[in-house]
Amino acid sequence: MSKRHCMLCGQTVYGNQLFCCTRHRYKYYHSGDLVLTLKKQWFDTILSGVKTEEYREIKPYWNKRFNNYFGQHYDFSSEEPTIVWNTQDKTIVFRNGYGNDKPEFSAECTISEGFGVEEWGAEKDTKYYVLTIHRVFGEKNIVN
Repeated sequence: MSKRHCMLCGQTVYGNQLFCCTRHRYKYYHSGDLVLTLKKQWFDTILSGVKTEEYREIKPYWNKRFNNYFGQHYDFSSEEPTIVWNTQDKTIVFRNGYGNDKPEFSAECTISEGFGVEEWGAEKDTKYYVLTIHRVFGEKNIVN
């Protein structure tokens, strides 16, 4: 049998395997930036600097994606423990459409839970995951 090394940690694997375990395979293929698709209206207003937040509904799908990307922990300082998102800036790629040839930009963002601005697409009295955009950079495929 041929001897190889795990593509993530370098541990010896045998046969045609690329990773020593399923966790390393997942980490290798999911270690890139988070990519979110936007409608043109919101894409342009964020790019111009007018809109500084993006919203996603609080649902299990987004909870799993954001938790995997940002991470969260429990705050036990009060009687009822609350979930706190990590406050480190993360890079998110915002894309207008599907596919690598579509207009996109990267942005440094933090996440929280709260209510959004109605003029920016949020519904009144609805709680969202709020992605606060701190800096926009890395524009690609944008035609002025």
